[in-house]
Amino acid sequence: MDGKRQDHSTRRIEELVFALEALPDPAAAASARELVQLVLELHGTALSRIMETISTDAAGARLAAALVEDECVNGVLLLHDLHPSDFEARVHRALAQLHPHLGVRGVTVQSVEIQRDAVRIQLTLSDAGRYRSGDADTTRREIEQAVLDAAPDASVIDIVGLPENTAFIPVSSIAVRRKAEDTAGAPP
Repeated sequence: MDGKRQDHSTRRIEELVFALEALPDPAAAASARELVQLVLELHGTALSRIMETISTDAAGARLAAALVEDECVNGVLLLHDLHPSDFEARVHRALAQLHPHLGVRGVTVQSVEIQRDAVRIQLTLSDAGRYRSGDADTTRREIEQAVLDAAPDASVIDIVGLPENTAFIPVSSIAVRRKAEDTAGAPP
């Protein structure tokens, strides 16, 4: 299943769940809800047995690692609490994957604190001049999305160390502009 089809299926499931909740017949709604729960339990039990079976040796562990790379499989394993990596490992992995992208922007993850399902990420900004204050919202959203993709069970994501978005003009650009203005007014 490709990403678009998976997104469509997810949205359709949500629509159908809302439709079930809105059924005028409470008995029909309860039966439909029970049916969905039983199907999920059956699938969860089967997936649990599969994960137990494949994790018995090194080849199975490699297979499990490959399976979680698939977005759809990863999501289903998370849904059934069967993901082979724990919450903390998933968060750290997501941040490690972001490391090169953040580094280009002059942002470094200094520390990560995890308490249950809450994540606190302390960032530092480089003096290399690559970071622009206007990037704060974009950087924050990218970090939050990466953590939520890897650990949708995160209830709090606190990102510390990004400045508030403000208008920022580097001193170097003012100096260059002033020099250009001085040169423009000088006699030829």
